[in-house]
Amino acid sequence: MFISKENQEQQRRAAMLALLTACTAVFLTALDQTVVVTALPQIITDLQIPVVQLDRAAWIISGYLLGYVIAMPLMGRVSDMYGRRRVFIICLAIFALGSLFCGLAPILGSAIDLSFLQNIGLNVNSPGLIWLVAARFVQAAGGGAIVPVAMAIAGDFYGEERRSVALGLIGMVTEAGGVLGPLYGSIIVQNWGWQTIFYLNLPIVAILLFFVWRFIPPSVPLKERIDLPGALLLGASLVCLSLGLSQEAVQITSTTTVTTATNAPTQNNPWLLVAALVFLASFIALEIYTERRKNWPVVELSIFKRPAFSATSLLSLLVGAALIIAMADIPIFIATVLARPPLDSGLALLRLTAMIPVGALLGGWLCARITCRWTAILGLIPATIGFWLMHLWPLDVNWTQITVSTLIGGLGFGLVIAPIGTTAINSVSQRQIGMASSAVTALRMVGMILGLAALTSWGLGRFRLLAAAFNPPAGLSPFSTEYNNLYAKYLVSSAHEVYTAIFLAAGILCLIAIIPALFLKRP
Repeated sequence: MFISKENQEQQRRAAMLALLTACTAVFLTALDQTVVVTALPQIITDLQIPVVQLDRAAWIISGYLLGYVIAMPLMGRVSDMYGRRRVFIICLAIFALGSLFCGLAPILGSAIDLSFLQNIGLNVNSPGLIWLVAARFVQAAGGGAIVPVAMAIAGDFYGEERRSVALGLIGMVTEAGGVLGPLYGSIIVQNWGWQTIFYLNLPIVAILLFFVWRFIPPSVPLKERIDLPGALLLGASLVCLSLGLSQEAVQITSTTTVTTATNAPTQNNPWLLVAALVFLASFIALEIYTERRKNWPVVELSIFKRPAFSATSLLSLLVGAALIIAMADIPIFIATVLARPPLDSGLALLRLTAMIPVGALLGGWLCARITCRWTAILGLIPATIGFWLMHLWPLDVNWTQITVSTLIGGLGFGLVIAPIGTTAINSVSQRQIGMASSAVTALRMVGMILGLAALTSWGLGRFRLLAAAFNPPAGLSPFSTEYNNLYAKYLVSSAHEVYTAIFLAAGILCLIAIIPALFLKRP
């Protein structure tokens, strides 16, 4: 059928406006992943979180990540069934509702009695924190679903030839939001207070809703039911996994010389991990049964029979694990081994994260020219080299060494983003695009959870063994000034040994990831 140049231009403009609208929404939700990092000190003060319980404040970030991961598989599939525009609007509305309750958390904490939650083992000393974590979870449930739906929109509007560039653009704005989040948050907190961060989301979402309604076309709903049992089983598995791994970290970081009754609950940590495996096995069995009955499961497991999709899923998992190791370990290295202020830790990490959006856009351009396979390999090689150079950091590493290694690693991570999303979407049919993009994005987040847990458990365990092996010179009085200074230097050296070993392990992960990258589908 002949299509006039005028119609082609209209279709091109419509695709561009839809993509820009989706990218703006993705940027906003990605911004809120990291926006609270610089606001945490003021949040801790305002919510009256005791100094001895600062680890509870970490759930302000972890709760968002958990909601992100749980929502992705379900909402991506729902967008396949009920249309991108409808689901996009619902997700933005959920995100706005969560943002409103985040801002109201201190007020709600003072006005509503939550003491009944003690019956299920929750600490209610800071009720405002409970409201904030719950609101962040709801906020992420809407925000997390926007990323795969935006990827699906790109798959709808662009064919295989131009799809990689569109997905590269989405990857770029996702990472750019994470990079600019702390800066954006610090400016707002300094001038208007941390609640304003969340209140500002409301007018922005209102404007976005207009553009979504205007530029993303409606779809004809499919007469299928949502697989809620499957979604609940998958969500329960991820919750148990996250809680189990986080509590294992608490157990490892607790002082071994103190054995009190407060440590007893950590003995049950393995049961949470067992529960996660049971829920996962139940989810897999249910999805196989649902698919055989020709219904629409949350994830059609048959797509994993396709080598390209399985390869890109494994690649996404490994890249997520390696990336979180870099993002967690670099600031800690700068703060502990080099004893630099927090600003320097942030600047060191910025060198890595600033290159990821650049690499994501470049990777999308390269996919259409040298295939997704070689683009992914081209990204994993510098990512491996970057970690290898970090592994070589001496105790007195200078900023030139830090800059070179982090810039190389960040560029490598960015290059891998577009090949993962492009291969996932190209490997499935049109009606499976939302589900496929959700699956690979969620697997990346799961990789982050697993990578962070491995980093915590092995790293802290290794550091504890090294610290216990301290052997002072003969005749040196314990706890004297000379003894303490010598022990402090030994601990810094031990920490350096642990961190550089972790960098090496992350580099090995990137090297292993080349194997599944070889099976990525050619466009």
